[in-house]
Amino acid sequence: MKNKLLAEGLLVLGIIATLFLCVACAKQVKEVAAPEKLQVAEAVAAQQGPSTPAPQADGVSLYQQEPRSLKPVECGSCHKGEYTRLKNSNSKHRFDCLRCHTQLHAYIPPKHNYEEIMPKCTRCHGLKHGKAFPKCLQCHTDPHSPLDIPFTGVQKKMKGPNGKMVVACEVCHWEPEGKQMQEHPCKHNTEEGCVGCHIDAIDATKHGMKPTCFDCHEPHVQGQTYQDCLVCHNPHMAKNILQYPEDTDNKVCGSCHDTIYEDLQRNHTKHSELHCAECHVRHGQIPKCQDCHGLPHGEALHKRFPNCLKCHLDPHNLPVLKKSE
Repeated sequence: MKNKLLAEGLLVLGIIATLFLCVACAKQVKEVAAPEKLQVAEAVAAQQGPSTPAPQADGVSLYQQEPRSLKPVECGSCHKGEYTRLKNSNSKHRFDCLRCHTQLHAYIPPKHNYEEIMPKCTRCHGLKHGKAFPKCLQCHTDPHSPLDIPFTGVQKKMKGPNGKMVVACEVCHWEPEGKQMQEHPCKHNTEEGCVGCHIDAIDATKHGMKPTCFDCHEPHVQGQTYQDCLVCHNPHMAKNILQYPEDTDNKVCGSCHDTIYEDLQRNHTKHSELHCAECHVRHGQIPKCQDCHGLPHGEALHKRFPNCLKCHLDPHNLPVLKKSE
Protein backbone atom coordinates (compact mmCIF):
# COMPACT_ATOMS: atom_id res chain seq x y z
CA MET A 1 0.00 0.00 0.00
CA LYS A 2 2.84 2.32 0.91
CA ASN A 3 4.55 1.53 -2.34
CA LYS A 4 1.43 2.48 -4.30
CA LEU A 5 1.10 5.87 -2.61
CA LEU A 6 4.76 6.57 -3.18
CA ALA A 7 4.40 5.82 -6.87
CA GLU A 8 1.40 8.16 -7.23
CA GLY A 9 3.27 10.95 -5.47
CA LEU A 10 6.25 10.60 -7.75
CA LEU A 11 3.90 10.75 -10.79
CA VAL A 12 2.35 14.01 -9.60
CA LEU A 13 5.76 15.54 -9.01
CA GLY A 14 6.80 14.54 -12.52
CA ILE A 15 3.77 16.19 -14.09
CA ILE A 16 4.39 19.43 -12.17
CA ALA A 17 8.02 19.51 -13.21
CA THR A 18 7.06 18.96 -16.85
CA LEU A 19 4.56 21.86 -16.81
CA PHE A 20 7.16 24.17 -15.23
CA LEU A 21 9.65 23.37 -17.96
CA CYS A 22 7.06 24.05 -20.69
CA VAL A 23 6.16 27.49 -19.29
CA ALA A 24 9.80 28.47 -18.99
CA CYS A 25 10.52 27.45 -22.58
CA ALA A 26 7.52 29.42 -23.92
CA LYS A 27 8.64 32.56 -22.08
CA GLN A 28 12.14 32.26 -23.49
CA VAL A 29 10.82 31.87 -27.04
CA LYS A 30 8.60 34.99 -26.66
CA GLU A 31 11.46 37.10 -25.35
CA VAL A 32 13.63 36.08 -28.30
CA ALA A 33 10.92 36.84 -30.89
CA ALA A 34 9.84 40.21 -29.43
CA PRO A 35 12.70 42.32 -30.91
CA GLU A 36 11.99 40.94 -34.35
CA LYS A 37 8.26 41.86 -34.13
CA LEU A 38 9.16 45.32 -32.85
CA GLN A 39 11.39 45.93 -35.82
CA VAL A 40 8.61 44.87 -38.22
CA ALA A 41 6.08 47.20 -36.53
CA GLU A 42 8.50 50.13 -36.71
CA ALA A 43 9.08 49.51 -40.44
CA VAL A 44 5.33 49.49 -41.16
CA ALA A 45 4.84 52.76 -39.22
CA ALA A 46 7.64 54.43 -41.18
CA GLN A 47 5.90 53.55 -44.44
CA GLN A 48 2.52 54.93 -43.25
CA GLY A 49 3.92 58.32 -42.16
CA PRO A 50 3.29 60.29 -38.95
CA SER A 51 0.55 58.93 -36.79
CA THR A 52 -2.72 60.96 -36.49
CA PRO A 53 -4.08 61.87 -33.06
CA ALA A 54 -7.15 60.16 -31.83
CA PRO A 55 -10.40 61.98 -32.88
CA GLN A 56 -11.64 64.56 -30.40
CA ALA A 57 -15.10 64.67 -28.93
CA ASP A 58 -17.73 66.60 -30.97
CA GLY A 59 -18.21 69.30 -28.32
CA VAL A 60 -14.56 70.26 -28.48
CA SER A 61 -14.25 70.29 -32.27
CA LEU A 62 -17.22 72.66 -32.64
CA TYR A 63 -15.30 75.43 -30.88
CA GLN A 64 -11.94 75.31 -32.68
CA GLN A 65 -12.65 78.09 -35.22
CA GLU A 66 -12.89 81.82 -34.59
CA PRO A 67 -16.46 83.15 -35.12
CA ARG A 68 -17.22 85.38 -38.12
CA SER A 69 -19.97 87.94 -38.69
CA LEU A 70 -23.33 86.52 -39.67
CA LYS A 71 -24.75 87.17 -43.13
CA PRO A 72 -28.42 88.13 -43.55
CA VAL A 73 -29.32 84.70 -44.92
CA GLU A 74 -27.86 83.13 -41.77
CA CYS A 75 -29.89 85.46 -39.56
CA GLY A 76 -32.88 84.46 -41.65
CA SER A 77 -32.48 80.80 -40.75
CA CYS A 78 -34.05 81.71 -37.38
CA HIS A 79 -35.69 85.06 -38.16
CA LYS A 80 -37.39 83.87 -41.32
CA GLY A 81 -40.31 86.32 -41.21
CA GLU A 82 -38.08 89.38 -40.95
CA TYR A 83 -35.75 88.07 -43.66
CA THR A 84 -38.65 87.35 -46.03
CA ARG A 85 -40.22 90.79 -45.53
CA LEU A 86 -36.90 92.49 -46.21
CA LYS A 87 -36.37 90.30 -49.26
CA ASN A 88 -39.75 91.29 -50.70
CA SER A 89 -39.44 94.95 -49.71
CA ASN A 90 -38.33 97.76 -52.00
CA SER A 91 -36.89 99.74 -49.12
CA LYS A 92 -33.33 100.89 -48.48
CA HIS A 93 -33.22 98.72 -45.35
CA ARG A 94 -31.99 95.76 -47.35
CA PHE A 95 -28.44 95.82 -45.99
CA ASP A 96 -26.42 93.86 -43.43
CA CYS A 97 -28.51 93.14 -40.33
CA LEU A 98 -25.57 94.11 -38.11
CA ARG A 99 -25.80 97.75 -39.23
CA CYS A 100 -28.91 98.10 -37.08
CA HIS A 101 -28.65 95.18 -34.66
CA THR A 102 -25.32 95.86 -32.96
CA GLN A 103 -26.26 93.55 -30.06
CA LEU A 104 -27.38 90.02 -30.83
CA HIS A 105 -29.41 87.84 -28.47
CA ALA A 106 -28.96 90.32 -25.64
CA TYR A 107 -32.57 90.23 -24.49
CA ILE A 108 -32.86 89.13 -20.86
CA PRO A 109 -36.50 88.63 -19.84
CA PRO A 110 -36.02 89.39 -16.11
CA LYS A 111 -34.44 92.74 -17.06
CA HIS A 112 -37.18 93.65 -19.56
CA ASN A 113 -34.47 95.25 -21.71
CA TYR A 114 -36.19 94.86 -25.09
CA GLU A 115 -36.50 98.64 -25.69
CA GLU A 116 -32.91 99.13 -24.62
CA ILE A 117 -31.34 96.69 -27.07
CA MET A 118 -33.60 97.35 -30.07
CA PRO A 119 -32.10 99.83 -32.59
CA LYS A 120 -33.73 103.27 -32.79
CA CYS A 121 -34.88 104.75 -36.10
CA THR A 122 -33.58 108.15 -35.04
CA ARG A 123 -30.01 106.86 -34.89
CA CYS A 124 -29.88 106.96 -38.70
CA HIS A 125 -32.90 109.04 -39.72
CA GLY A 126 -33.30 111.57 -36.93
CA LEU A 127 -36.84 112.97 -36.79
CA LYS A 128 -37.37 112.49 -40.51
CA HIS A 129 -40.90 113.94 -40.51
CA GLY A 130 -40.37 116.55 -37.82
CA LYS A 131 -41.30 116.82 -34.16
CA ALA A 132 -44.95 116.03 -34.93
CA PHE A 133 -43.95 112.39 -35.48
CA PRO A 134 -41.60 111.29 -32.67
CA LYS A 135 -42.90 107.70 -32.73
CA CYS A 136 -41.73 106.24 -36.01
CA LEU A 137 -43.42 102.88 -35.45
CA GLN A 138 -46.83 104.57 -35.27
CA CYS A 139 -46.85 104.60 -39.08
CA HIS A 140 -43.86 102.45 -40.06
CA THR A 141 -45.02 99.53 -37.94
CA ASP A 142 -42.42 97.10 -39.31
CA PRO A 143 -38.81 98.30 -39.88
CA HIS A 144 -38.21 95.19 -42.00
CA SER A 145 -40.84 96.42 -44.45
CA PRO A 146 -40.94 100.16 -43.73
CA LEU A 147 -42.79 101.17 -46.89
CA ASP A 148 -45.79 99.00 -46.01
CA ILE A 149 -47.64 101.50 -43.84
CA PRO A 150 -51.06 100.49 -42.50
CA PHE A 151 -53.54 103.33 -42.10
CA THR A 152 -53.89 102.90 -38.35
CA GLY A 153 -52.67 106.05 -36.66
CA VAL A 154 -52.42 108.32 -39.73
CA GLN A 155 -56.01 109.60 -39.73
CA LYS A 156 -55.86 111.60 -36.51
CA LYS A 157 -55.85 115.39 -36.61
CA MET A 158 -52.70 117.36 -35.80
CA LYS A 159 -51.25 120.78 -36.48
CA GLY A 160 -49.99 121.07 -40.05
CA PRO A 161 -47.24 123.22 -41.57
CA ASN A 162 -49.74 126.05 -42.03
CA GLY A 163 -50.66 126.03 -38.36
CA LYS A 164 -54.14 124.60 -38.98
CA MET A 165 -55.41 121.22 -37.81
CA VAL A 166 -55.10 118.70 -40.62
CA VAL A 167 -55.10 114.91 -40.89
CA ALA A 168 -51.71 113.30 -40.30
CA CYS A 169 -51.40 112.51 -44.02
CA GLU A 170 -51.07 116.20 -44.83
CA VAL A 171 -48.17 116.72 -42.45
CA CYS A 172 -45.95 114.54 -44.63
CA HIS A 173 -47.78 115.12 -47.90
CA TRP A 174 -48.01 118.90 -47.57
CA GLU A 175 -46.13 119.75 -50.75
CA PRO A 176 -47.98 119.76 -53.02
CA GLU A 177 -51.01 117.65 -52.04
CA GLY A 178 -51.92 119.09 -48.65
CA LYS A 179 -51.35 122.66 -49.73
CA GLN A 180 -53.48 122.21 -52.84
CA MET A 181 -56.32 120.74 -50.80
CA GLN A 182 -56.23 123.63 -48.34
CA GLU A 183 -56.05 126.38 -50.97
CA HIS A 184 -58.53 124.89 -53.47
CA PRO A 185 -61.41 123.28 -51.57
CA CYS A 186 -63.73 120.94 -53.42
CA LYS A 187 -65.72 117.82 -52.54
CA HIS A 188 -62.57 115.75 -52.77
CA ASN A 189 -61.04 117.46 -49.76
CA THR A 190 -64.01 118.97 -47.88
CA GLU A 191 -66.17 115.82 -47.90
CA GLU A 192 -64.03 112.85 -48.83
CA GLY A 193 -60.57 113.79 -47.63
CA CYS A 194 -57.52 111.56 -47.88
CA VAL A 195 -59.37 108.62 -46.35
CA GLY A 196 -62.31 108.79 -48.75
CA CYS A 197 -60.12 108.28 -51.83
CA HIS A 198 -57.04 106.45 -50.62
CA ILE A 199 -58.79 104.01 -48.29
CA ASP A 200 -62.56 103.75 -48.64
CA ALA A 201 -62.82 104.05 -52.42
CA ILE A 202 -60.45 101.14 -53.05
CA ASP A 203 -60.78 99.29 -49.74
CA ALA A 204 -57.09 99.85 -49.13
CA THR A 205 -55.23 98.73 -46.03
CA LYS A 206 -51.73 100.00 -46.79
CA HIS A 207 -50.13 103.33 -47.49
CA GLY A 208 -49.31 104.19 -51.10
CA MET A 209 -52.42 102.75 -52.74
CA LYS A 210 -53.62 105.18 -55.42
CA PRO A 211 -57.18 105.17 -56.72
CA THR A 212 -58.18 106.10 -60.24
CA CYS A 213 -60.94 108.56 -61.03
CA PHE A 214 -63.05 105.65 -62.25
CA ASP A 215 -63.24 104.13 -58.77
CA CYS A 216 -65.85 106.83 -58.07
CA HIS A 217 -66.60 108.59 -61.38
CA GLU A 218 -67.84 107.54 -64.78
CA PRO A 219 -65.50 108.44 -67.68
CA HIS A 220 -66.42 111.50 -69.72
CA VAL A 221 -66.22 109.53 -72.97
CA GLN A 222 -65.94 105.88 -73.84
CA GLY A 223 -62.35 104.62 -73.84
CA GLN A 224 -61.06 107.39 -71.62
CA THR A 225 -58.08 106.42 -69.46
CA TYR A 226 -56.92 107.66 -66.06
CA GLN A 227 -54.08 109.54 -67.74
CA ASP A 228 -56.66 111.33 -69.89
CA CYS A 229 -58.32 112.57 -66.69
CA LEU A 230 -55.06 114.03 -65.43
CA VAL A 231 -54.72 116.22 -68.51
CA CYS A 232 -57.44 118.47 -67.11
CA HIS A 233 -57.85 117.49 -63.45
CA ASN A 234 -55.53 117.47 -60.48
CA PRO A 235 -57.26 115.16 -57.95
CA HIS A 236 -56.26 117.36 -54.99
CA MET A 237 -57.84 120.47 -56.52
CA ALA A 238 -60.26 118.89 -58.94
CA LYS A 239 -62.38 121.99 -59.66
CA ASN A 240 -59.37 123.95 -60.87
CA ILE A 241 -59.17 122.69 -64.43
CA LEU A 242 -55.62 122.65 -65.74
CA GLN A 243 -54.41 124.16 -69.00
CA TYR A 244 -55.52 121.61 -71.57
CA PRO A 245 -54.09 121.15 -75.07
CA GLU A 246 -55.68 122.99 -77.98
CA ASP A 247 -56.58 119.75 -79.77
CA THR A 248 -58.62 118.34 -76.85
CA ASP A 249 -61.45 116.27 -78.31
CA ASN A 250 -64.75 118.19 -78.37
CA LYS A 251 -66.50 115.09 -77.02
CA VAL A 252 -64.63 115.55 -73.75
CA CYS A 253 -65.95 119.10 -73.38
CA GLY A 254 -69.37 118.00 -74.61
CA SER A 255 -69.69 115.39 -71.86
CA CYS A 256 -70.43 118.27 -69.46
CA HIS A 257 -71.47 121.01 -71.88
CA ASP A 258 -73.90 118.72 -73.68
CA THR A 259 -76.41 121.31 -74.97
CA ILE A 260 -73.68 123.47 -76.53
CA TYR A 261 -72.04 120.44 -78.10
CA GLU A 262 -75.34 119.26 -79.57
CA ASP A 263 -76.05 122.73 -81.03
CA LEU A 264 -72.63 122.80 -82.73
CA GLN A 265 -73.24 119.36 -84.24
CA ARG A 266 -76.81 120.03 -85.34
CA ASN A 267 -76.33 123.48 -86.88
CA HIS A 268 -73.11 122.95 -88.74
CA THR A 269 -71.05 126.13 -89.24
CA LYS A 270 -67.38 127.03 -89.39
CA HIS A 271 -67.41 127.07 -85.60
CA SER A 272 -68.33 123.38 -85.68
CA GLU A 273 -65.01 122.60 -87.37
CA LEU A 274 -63.00 124.11 -84.53
CA HIS A 275 -61.83 122.50 -81.33
CA CYS A 276 -63.52 124.05 -78.31
CA ALA A 277 -60.06 124.66 -76.85
CA GLU A 278 -59.11 126.91 -79.77
CA CYS A 279 -61.54 129.54 -78.47
CA HIS A 280 -61.75 128.55 -74.81
CA VAL A 281 -58.05 128.27 -74.09
CA ARG A 282 -58.70 127.99 -70.36
CA HIS A 283 -61.65 126.35 -68.67
CA GLY A 284 -64.40 128.88 -67.99
CA GLN A 285 -62.77 131.56 -70.14
CA ILE A 286 -65.24 133.35 -72.46
CA PRO A 287 -63.53 134.80 -75.54
CA LYS A 288 -64.64 137.93 -77.38
CA CYS A 289 -65.74 137.68 -81.00
CA GLN A 290 -63.22 140.41 -81.88
CA ASP A 291 -60.36 138.13 -80.73
CA CYS A 292 -60.80 136.16 -83.95
CA HIS A 293 -63.02 138.29 -86.18
CA GLY A 294 -61.87 141.82 -85.48
CA LEU A 295 -64.47 144.41 -86.62
CA PRO A 296 -66.07 142.77 -89.68
CA HIS A 297 -68.83 145.37 -90.12
CA GLY A 298 -68.79 149.08 -90.79
CA GLU A 299 -67.87 151.56 -88.10
CA ALA A 300 -71.42 152.91 -87.77
CA LEU A 301 -72.89 149.44 -87.26
CA HIS A 302 -70.32 148.54 -84.60
CA LYS A 303 -70.96 151.82 -82.88
CA ARG A 304 -74.68 151.13 -82.83
CA PHE A 305 -74.24 147.46 -81.80
CA PRO A 306 -71.04 147.20 -79.75
CA ASN A 307 -72.14 143.77 -78.44
CA CYS A 308 -71.97 141.21 -81.25
CA LEU A 309 -74.38 138.89 -79.42
CA LYS A 310 -77.18 141.42 -79.79
CA CYS A 311 -77.56 139.99 -83.26
CA HIS A 312 -75.48 136.79 -83.26
CA LEU A 313 -77.22 135.44 -80.21
CA ASP A 314 -75.29 132.21 -79.83
CA PRO A 315 -71.80 131.52 -81.22
CA HIS A 316 -72.48 127.78 -80.85
CA ASN A 317 -75.67 127.94 -82.91
CA LEU A 318 -74.91 130.22 -85.87
CA PRO A 319 -76.25 131.96 -87.84
CA VAL A 320 -79.00 133.26 -85.59
CA LEU A 321 -79.89 136.89 -86.24
CA LYS A 322 -82.25 139.03 -84.27
CA LYS A 323 -84.20 141.62 -86.27
CA SER A 324 -83.39 145.12 -85.15
CA GLU A 325 -86.32 147.16 -83.93
